[in-house]
Amino acid sequence: MQRVALLCNCGIEIDRLQMADPTARLVLAKRLKRLIERERIRGSNRHWSYDLNRHIALKQALDDLEVARPPKTKPAPKRRRQKIVGYA
Repeated sequence: MQRVALLCNCGIEIDRLQMADPTARLVLAKRLKRLIERERIRGSNRHWSYDLNRHIALKQALDDLEVARPPKTKPAPKRRRQKIVGYA
């Protein structure tokens, strides 16, 4: 059901989404985020075309996409040298 909803609403196939390379995943994630934002705006304006089920389906698809992506890691902080003040 989610597969059909995502295909009808955004033209994105879940199979293609699962097998996409990292750059394509990034593009799809940006597209999904924008669609979610547009749906949120429609809901806050109480527009007649707002659909809570569409909003939930988009969010679930984005969550599935982000779970499959490897987590971002922060680089290790650079250590500073401590100045040793000597007595002369």
